Amino acid sequence: MLLSTLPFTKVPLWTKAVTTVSARTTSAHPWLTRVLGRFGVSDPGVLWRLMRLAPRAQVVLLNGGERIDLIYLALAGLCPWIRAPHVIVDAHWEPGAGAVHRAVQRVILFLGRRLLAEVQPHSAEEVPLYESVFGLDPAIVNPLPWSTSLTGYEHIRRMVSQGDAIVTGGHSYRDYSTLLKAVETASWPLLIGLPPSPATDAVRQRSASMPHVRLISDWTFSQYWQEVANSRVFAMAITPGLRRCTADQTLLNAMALGTLVVATNAMSSRIYIEHGVTGFLVPEGDAKAWHDTLDHVFALPYSEAQAIRDRAQEVARTQFSEETRLQTTLMRARAAAARWAVRDAPKPNEVQPGRFAWAPAALAALLAVKVMALPYFL
Repeated sequence: MLLSTLPFTKVPLWTKAVTTVSARTTSAHPWLTRVLGRFGVSDPGVLWRLMRLAPRAQVVLLNGGERIDLIYLALAGLCPWIRAPHVIVDAHWEPGAGAVHRAVQRVILFLGRRLLAEVQPHSAEEVPLYESVFGLDPAIVNPLPWSTSLTGYEHIRRMVSQGDAIVTGGHSYRDYSTLLKAVETASWPLLIGLPPSPATDAVRQRSASMPHVRLISDWTFSQYWQEVANSRVFAMAITPGLRRCTADQTLLNAMALGTLVVATNAMSSRIYIEHGVTGFLVPEGDAKAWHDTLDHVFALPYSEAQAIRDRAQEVARTQFSEETRLQTTLMRARAAAARWAVRDAPKPNEVQPGRFAWAPAALAALLAVKVMALPYFL
């Protein structure tokens, strides 16, 4: 059994291969869910379900972006009856986070080190950071670039030949101040999709004197991606100095929809964009470079712009398709299971552990009992 907490339940090749432990939206004690939600734990019952199924799994695939998955890893590392290799997928951790956050992360990974077969960030640039900041053996840090994710949005198609607007959006690690400064003296229409938040209010205040800038907070996902598909340019301005990947899926979705993408030259964007071939990369925090690049893009002859869009679309839909990435993930998971089987196979004349060899696991057993009692309280 391949056990997974990854939310790819709409992809047939994935659902046929794995048993998925999904977070639930309801709880017997919603107050507890609300409290834990403040710490990024949407469903604490995931911990119980993982602990119950993991002893029978060949491989456990964890979501690197979910805190409950990492809490489970730390606890599972203390439980000798859980032996399956664990693979952390979509590890996009911020080395620049606070010292306490980094220390907690290191402790979790240390406790779970016995089970870790592979950690998958998106970029090879993250390997030395994961060693120095999080204490991981670089031999198990094996990057896997991210992918498109347009399942359910297949109906979205480019409806115009060229488009006239710049479209952008999202909250995570966005550098709107640089982008707004870049378009301040221009007349290019800029549409920013941002749900209500303090960050949205700051962008609205900064752009109040720019009539060519519109901030939209009520787009549905379908409306947003349709605007991206129809745009002249999709812009992704990323926070300067960031030492993690961000916006990978958004960049690739825009490319897959046939949009010409301009992005900050950051750790994530340079995985997917070849400057001048599949899009354009701009030095971080450089408003003048952003302005000059956008000016160049708007001046491109239609045939040149279309060639870039076509090439980007081909790359996104083949090299970085969701199906390709999930197939690679499954292949790596099975390879980890094979390595573990060889490693754990009994050696000739090997002396088996004594009857008290698991005595140091008493604490882990007590913790597991507490975990197994969770369903009575959740």
